Amino acid sequence: MSSTTKEQETKTLFADLKKAIDEYDDESSLELCEKIIKLNPDDQLALQCKVVTLIRLEKYKEALTMIARQFRNSDIDLSYEKIYCYYRTNQLMPAMELLNELKAKQKNADPSLSYLEAQLLYSQGQFEKAVQVYESILKSIGKDNRLYDEIQVNLLAAKAGLIFSNKDAVNDNINIQESADLYEVAYNAASVYLARGDVKKAQEQLELAYKQCNDKSQGMSKEEQEEELAVISTQLGYTYQLQGRVKDAMNIYKQLLNSADITVAAVVSNNMVAIEQDKDLEDAAKKLKIATSKEADARLKNYQKRVIFMNDSLLQLYSQKYSACRDQAHKLIEKYPDNDSLYLILASATYHQHKATKAIEELKQYSEKKPSSVAIRFATIQLQLLESQPAAALTTLQSYLGTLKENKQQYYQPGLIALLVWLYEQTGQSEKAIETLDDASDVWNNDMSFKSTTAPTSTIKQTAAFKLKTGRFQEAVADYEQLVKADPSDAQAIAGLIAAYAEVDPKKAEQYGNALPAVALGHLDIETLETIVPGVKRGYVRKDPNGPRTVKPKSKKKRAPLYPKNMDPQAQPDPERWLPKYERSTFRMKGKNKKALNKGPQGVSLQGGGIGGTGSANIGGNKKTTTTPEPVKEKVSTSTPNSSKNKKKKGKGRR
Repeated sequence: MSSTTKEQETKTLFADLKKAIDEYDDESSLELCEKIIKLNPDDQLALQCKVVTLIRLEKYKEALTMIARQFRNSDIDLSYEKIYCYYRTNQLMPAMELLNELKAKQKNADPSLSYLEAQLLYSQGQFEKAVQVYESILKSIGKDNRLYDEIQVNLLAAKAGLIFSNKDAVNDNINIQESADLYEVAYNAASVYLARGDVKKAQEQLELAYKQCNDKSQGMSKEEQEEELAVISTQLGYTYQLQGRVKDAMNIYKQLLNSADITVAAVVSNNMVAIEQDKDLEDAAKKLKIATSKEADARLKNYQKRVIFMNDSLLQLYSQKYSACRDQAHKLIEKYPDNDSLYLILASATYHQHKATKAIEELKQYSEKKPSSVAIRFATIQLQLLESQPAAALTTLQSYLGTLKENKQQYYQPGLIALLVWLYEQTGQSEKAIETLDDASDVWNNDMSFKSTTAPTSTIKQTAAFKLKTGRFQEAVADYEQLVKADPSDAQAIAGLIAAYAEVDPKKAEQYGNALPAVALGHLDIETLETIVPGVKRGYVRKDPNGPRTVKPKSKKKRAPLYPKNMDPQAQPDPERWLPKYERSTFRMKGKNKKALNKGPQGVSLQGGGIGGTGSANIGGNKKTTTTPEPVKEKVSTSTPNSSKNKKKKGKGRR
């Protein structure tokens, strides 16, 4: 082929390649690149086009191989493409190293490179840094930029990841910008609402995202649209699950269980196991095997993997595989040391092996490592109470409260105070219980930080009820009067005040009794109630409504006699019916014991008792005696004259 013809053909192929690229026909683009490279193997532009085409076809490993071989000593810098391929193949560390090298060479920050950096940070779970990078990009580019909407979508996703991974993060400052056009914005806004705990709002945004994605077919193939709808449906099913709509959630999960998207399949499998729990452990193990596969591990976020692997540990616990459960929990603690639930799984594995004392000791050791952990402390208290150790539980709670003395908001939580008072009562320290309640009431009434809370009312009620129970009626009156002044319509407080005044000042108790709401009886049928109320016996009947009760005469019911099955009342009953079968006259021995009826002691059939009997042997034969013989019962012989005919024939069938 002449050089002119070769150049013309190359020029034609490049023209066709440009047309294919403009039409997003990546398969044709790849074929044309290979034809050009075949004509000219060192054509750098064709090689670069092939790399970009491989990336667009999601053949990242082939693209990396080609960059390493063809562009090692080339003047064309494909660092950006190489970083992106590392990112898509989950090689995050080399991607970050190369990105930092590239940033050091550049004087001015490239928005595209910053965008890639934010994506890498998001994939590594560094959501706070990713949010900062995305916000800086939005400030540097205008709304007309093609990346603006996409960055806004990813910014919302990073904010949602930040809240999911760190519940203590300040999320009130996160502004959510909803969109009427972009389903991605609606989906990520729903993720932020979910992280905040606003499930209803998240459901509305997900339903909007599903509608937008379902209607928006331009720019997406049918397969891409189905993949996006599967992701949205999975999250929508999760919102149903959180709201207790388990059937609706399971219907969605069952449809997506065999999804081609491994991320969707993994999340759905995990959520189904969380719903079904220990109903079918074998089926749960199959589902979690999908969720913990290598393919899913490469695609899932860190907080998703943490939940899935923790559920896998719980499955081992439910399956009574305690050693495997403990091993896996220890491995997870190394990865996620801040997850308190893993320590509880370890203690549960020990407790289920009937080692309660050891489990309590383990929890105490964990609480030394994490003294501020509420979950570990309360798990210790729970086990101590299960082992009937209220004094030890009180000590554990007091040691935890000792770490909170500087923080009044946490120390004087109603739940903690209620538990402390109850434990004081269980250990016979009523005075300390009253002191604790009084102290808590003073703090809630006088401290400005508690003015906006409703905790004091509930605590004052608990204090007053406790004082009433322990006989401190005057103090109970003061507390209940405070409650009634705050809310005169509070029937519970009025009833408590009446009960306290009944012991101190009965006249005032009667005055407050008029304030109680009247019992509405108009809708009740009194006569019907009197017949069915357990307190009124049926034996008593009122003949006169104004007269005394009279006892109704009891009438005994005659029951028909019960006869045996198939009995004829006219027939004479068998007189031997009460005798055992072997003593009845109709009894016949069966089997080999038939001959035993004719056998007995030697000489038993001789008259005169036989030799050795009580009488003498009658050698001379039978002689008539003058005494009348007693009637002898007739013996039935088991043998017959034709007994030989009844014998079994041996060797039947032989000749």
